[in-house]
Amino acid sequence: MKFLLRPITVAIALYVGSAASQADTLADIYELALRSDARLQAAEATYRANVENEKQAFSALLPQISATAEYSESDSSVFSDQTFIFDGTVVPSTSGDDSDSDTTTYSLQLTQTLFDLSSWFDFKRGKEITKQAAAQLAFDQQDVIVRVAEAYFDVLRALDNLEASKAEERATKRQLEQTQQRFDVGLIAITDVHEAKAVYDTTVVQRLTDEGRLGTSYESLTVLTGQQHSNLWLLNKDFPVTDPDPMDRNEWVTFSLQNNNALKAATYGMEAARQYATARKMAHAPTVSGSFNYSDYSQDGEKVGHLRELPNYGVARPFESESDGYTIGVRLTVPLYSGGRVSAQRRQAYEQYNIALQQKIETERTVIRNARASHITVTNDVKRINARQQAIISTSSALGATEAGYEVGTRNIVEVLQAQRTLYSSIRDYANSRYDYVINMLELRQSAGMLNPQDIYDINKWIINPDSPDASQYKEYLEQK
Repeated sequence: MKFLLRPITVAIALYVGSAASQADTLADIYELALRSDARLQAAEATYRANVENEKQAFSALLPQISATAEYSESDSSVFSDQTFIFDGTVVPSTSGDDSDSDTTTYSLQLTQTLFDLSSWFDFKRGKEITKQAAAQLAFDQQDVIVRVAEAYFDVLRALDNLEASKAEERATKRQLEQTQQRFDVGLIAITDVHEAKAVYDTTVVQRLTDEGRLGTSYESLTVLTGQQHSNLWLLNKDFPVTDPDPMDRNEWVTFSLQNNNALKAATYGMEAARQYATARKMAHAPTVSGSFNYSDYSQDGEKVGHLRELPNYGVARPFESESDGYTIGVRLTVPLYSGGRVSAQRRQAYEQYNIALQQKIETERTVIRNARASHITVTNDVKRINARQQAIISTSSALGATEAGYEVGTRNIVEVLQAQRTLYSSIRDYANSRYDYVINMLELRQSAGMLNPQDIYDINKWIINPDSPDASQYKEYLEQK
């Protein structure tokens, strides 16, 4: 996790230093997401919360110390009726006491666990939870890299698709106008006009659809950064497309099993569940604890006796008492029966361990599948990009030949329109393949646990101003057709 936190800290510092600049590049969007992405902020808070489990569990093994202080005042009056016989005469009398006292008590208690297997395994569980939290945070930090890249390149994908749609719309509109002119002079049938009109209407719908997708893509960026964006930089046409290194698929699988953070988190979670099950099993074991208690007690006051017959007569009797001392003891506790609660908790914890074990197995299988699938996808992406780049050249040449044939009457309007659609479909496929390659490569590195913020900055080196002549590799085809 540390190798991720360090670049992230640098990224935030860079953002603070350039806060006044508009967030248009991939690096700018990433740095904004580090500050604003709600999912990442929640992941960091979850990490900080989970690491406290270890400290809480360890506290049960440390001395427990408490101190109390108490002060009280009391004031009371007690009277009683009495009867005396004096010279054969019954004489009633009432006597009483007034008392006033102050009492102060101080005490200190210390308890130390000497032997408690349940608490010990709870502490070991807490250590595993800390490791799990660290691995999960590392995964979440890698996840935000992928999500930023997906959102960013989805916008670029939508921009390219919209650009192609607008160019196709312009081309079909010109074709419709030419077809209408040919029909007006009687060179072609009305069916050709209808064919051209139908295709033109379809391109209008496609352009409107792509405009909507572009707006939606920008909103996905807003979810990450909390800000509106409208002017992203583009991916250089010379962005290198290379095979994954190493090419051996099994090496990626092996590396993923060793370094994938989701798998690490699942493994630590399984171990934490095992320690918890052991702790609940040890709840049947005896516990031994030592204690030390110290107290200091003092009381002083005065008691005054009265006779109702002699109201001015009173005898004051002051009193005072003090005591202090300590007690040291050792307690052995042997749980015998708790209504079946301890046994039920033990069985429950064991089944929770089984859940975590199966989740770990599923995660491991998923990691293997993802590593293999991502490697296959990236390898095929490289081939598809090269093939689709060549397809643009081929379909452009085919369109030129079809249009020439249409001019001399050897081709019909349907063939021309189909050739146009094929060209623009090739352009869209090529653009989509380039962005798919970037995302799939990041996902492959994430599966292997290799993904880090530097990957964003490496890609950002190939992000260029939209006005740059290298911004679009197929711009010439869009301008010509």
